[in-house]
Amino acid sequence: MVLFAQESLDVFSGPSETLHLHAQSYQLLVIPSVRFTFSPPSATVAHLSDTPSTNPFPVTFLNDQPSKSSANSDIGINPQYSKSRSEVPTRFRWWPALGESLLYTGIMNTFDLASQAGTRDSLNGHWFQQYTRSVSELRGWSDSDRFMAPYVGHPLEGSIFGFIERQNDPKYRLVQWGDGRGYWVSMLRSMAYSAVWHTQWKIGPVSEASIANVMLHASPGFITLVDTPTLGFCTMLAEDAADRYLLIGLENRTTNRAIIILARSFLNPGRTFANMMAFRPPWIRDTRLNLFGENYEIRKMLVEDYKNGTGEKPFQFVKNAWMPPGVEFSHAHPKEATIELTAFPYYETFLGGGSCVGGGGTGAARVSPSLQVITEVSGCLIMHMRQSNISADSLFYGGGFRWTPLAARRFSPFGQFMIGGRKVTMEVDDEALMKKLLKEWNDGDGTLPHYPTRFDWSKETSQNGPSIAVGGGFDWVVTRPFAWRLLNVEYTHSWMNDVAQIHPQEGLKISTQAVVRIGTW
Repeated sequence: MVLFAQESLDVFSGPSETLHLHAQSYQLLVIPSVRFTFSPPSATVAHLSDTPSTNPFPVTFLNDQPSKSSANSDIGINPQYSKSRSEVPTRFRWWPALGESLLYTGIMNTFDLASQAGTRDSLNGHWFQQYTRSVSELRGWSDSDRFMAPYVGHPLEGSIFGFIERQNDPKYRLVQWGDGRGYWVSMLRSMAYSAVWHTQWKIGPVSEASIANVMLHASPGFITLVDTPTLGFCTMLAEDAADRYLLIGLENRTTNRAIIILARSFLNPGRTFANMMAFRPPWIRDTRLNLFGENYEIRKMLVEDYKNGTGEKPFQFVKNAWMPPGVEFSHAHPKEATIELTAFPYYETFLGGGSCVGGGGTGAARVSPSLQVITEVSGCLIMHMRQSNISADSLFYGGGFRWTPLAARRFSPFGQFMIGGRKVTMEVDDEALMKKLLKEWNDGDGTLPHYPTRFDWSKETSQNGPSIAVGGGFDWVVTRPFAWRLLNVEYTHSWMNDVAQIHPQEGLKISTQAVVRIGTW
């Protein structure tokens, strides 16, 4: 909707009632056929972003800075509606996204190099040899980090990469929580992008493995490869929900810039950092009026009128406000998911003695209404080792088929069979030797020339053999995009020898899984 010039109206010298703007999500309800002439200051048509040069999309609002020669400019409130669908850019902005992602990766590597003497020491020696050796050590589930790193830090990293994807995706960059199919499509694109970039961060050419050789110094588990994109997906959901239900409510009640900026930054940390990677103000929102310049004057007027009871609520959610008018999704989608992606925790008890706790991820593609092809990678930390200096883990990798006779129902039983391999690894650490070597190295200032690796103080034993998993359970379809695999019970059998006191030949595995369903909406 665009305001066309027919008559002049000085909104700053006249009563505030003459300005009836109803900011609903990204679009504003306005009195049609009116030109706004601000005197002073003058109005200009500019990008919504506080930094127009970094926002090349056809999204405009009042600029935060007045123009020198724009006394009678028209104000484009939602100008993408004045363009045909073919004129709106839809191609993903690969080069800016690549630059922003590399910048964020560089910041993480710089922090590690600045704060960790062991990372700096890893720059010595044969780079490619150390890199390939580090990647080859990837196994198991745990990576020896405590709770904050895998369950807080890495999900936030996944959220940052996800928001970098969204802000460079012209087709979905303005989606909000509640937008239906378009929102979930955007979230899946963000999760896929996050998975690729975190895999790069973990084992790629500019990664912890290549620069810090972390798998040579710490337990090299798969946990972050799984939880960064999946929990990052959940973190993005939480940030979007906070933006809609908390931040918009706050902005309808106050125009205090400091409070709004702090609230936006604190409640949306992933989006905040992604904005910074694009050299935009951390607090910017492309769906609402800016916080500076002429936009701020309008914002204050709207909120004041609402609080006085003379105006409507300034900021409200409108479903799919980002879509051009007249565009609706009316596709008939099957109830059976074409593709399913899952993340899950699990517990496995070895029938010969012992147990382990871990997690994993699966992917499934439907080949018929009642049959899926599946793959899985999962790992667990083996519990109750006889001494505190002994640790062990199990890794399963494989694929197979899942039978889903009632996949179109809300409650759906299933049975599955997978074949692959299992690797069980046990390490015995000489803790006294480890402390002695670290003391001798003394962060590079001691007598030991290089940062000691795990192999200097630990002994590793492993077995790798073929393995099968047979079982089943039932799903509850919560909504078309999501299901909860309430229970999955599997019998596992592995053709391998004991690893010390660990007997992994037979086991019973129990899990509950979060399922993202693609193709049903």
